[in-house]
Amino acid sequence: MATPREIKQVTKRIVQLVETLVETNPMVRGSFSTVHRRCGKPTCWCAESGQKGHECTRITWTENGTSRTRTLREEDRDRLRKEVENYHGYRLGRRQLRAEESLLEELLDAHERAAVQDPAKGMASL
Repeated sequence: MATPREIKQVTKRIVQLVETLVETNPMVRGSFSTVHRRCGKPTCWCAESGQKGHECTRITWTENGTSRTRTLREEDRDRLRKEVENYHGYRLGRRQLRAEESLLEELLDAHERAAVQDPAKGMASL
C-alpha cells in the first residue's frame, strides 16, 4: 500500500524538478564536437599530407528535419557550450519529471485500491 508519506515525497520531488526546469535558461539545442579540418591554403602547414588540420569546435543541431552544423568563433565557444549544457540538463530533467509522474500515478492507484471499499461490504452494516 502506498502511504501518504510516500505520495508527499514524490510530489515534493516533482515540485523541485519543475522549479529547476522553469529557471533553466538560456538554452541552445544541439551538440558540440571538436574536429580537424584543412583550411585550403596551399602554403599552410595543414596542406601537408598526414596532417590533421586546424582544430575547430562546431555545434550541430536539427532544424526542420535537416542536420545543420556551424563552426563557432572562439569568443562564442564557452557561452554556447554552457547554453547547450543547459539544454541537455533541461531534457534530462524532463525525463526525470516523467518518471516521477509515473511513480506518483502508481502510488495514487495503489492508495485508491487500498482505500476504496467494496460496495457490498459497505451495505452489510446498514
